[in-house]
Amino acid sequence: MTRVAPLLVALVAVAAVVVPYAALGGGSYNPTPVADPCVKREWRSPGGLQAVLEQVALSALDGAACELGTSREELVLALRDEKSLDAFAAEHDITRARAERAVQDGLERSVAEATAAGDLSGFVASVIARTIKAVPPWLILETLERVRGFLP
Repeated sequence: MTRVAPLLVALVAVAAVVVPYAALGGGSYNPTPVADPCVKREWRSPGGLQAVLEQVALSALDGAACELGTSREELVLALRDEKSLDAFAAEHDITRARAERAVQDGLERSVAEATAAGDLSGFVASVIARTIKAVPPWLILETLERVRGFLP
C-alpha cells in the first residue's frame, strides 16, 4: 500500500486541476474576436496625460484601420517600422503615403475629440498637431511607446 500512496496522491492532484478546468469550459478554446475598428467607442475621459494619450492613439488607430479596411491589431503591427509599413501597403494594394495619411487623419480626429472633451489642453493639442504633420506615424507611435513610462 505504501507504494500505491504516491500514485493515488498524484492522481488526486491531477483530478483537482483537470476536473475544474474541464467544468469551467477549458476543454474548448475560442479566442476573443477582434473588435471592429469602425464601431465608434465613447470617449471615456481617462485621468492623467498617459491615459489620455493612450486613448488618443487607440482611437486614431481605430479610425485609420476602419478607413483602410483592416483590423487595428494588423495596423499596429504594420507601424512597427518603415519596412513593416511598406509590406502592409503592398499587401493591401495601397501606397505607403495613403496608409500614413489614414493614421495622420485618425490622430488629428482623436486629438480633436480629446480637446473637445477637455482632456487635452490647447497647448498640448497644438504640439501634437504639429508633430502629426511633421513626423511619420510609425515614428510617433514608437516615440509614445518609449516615453510612456515617463508620463504622469
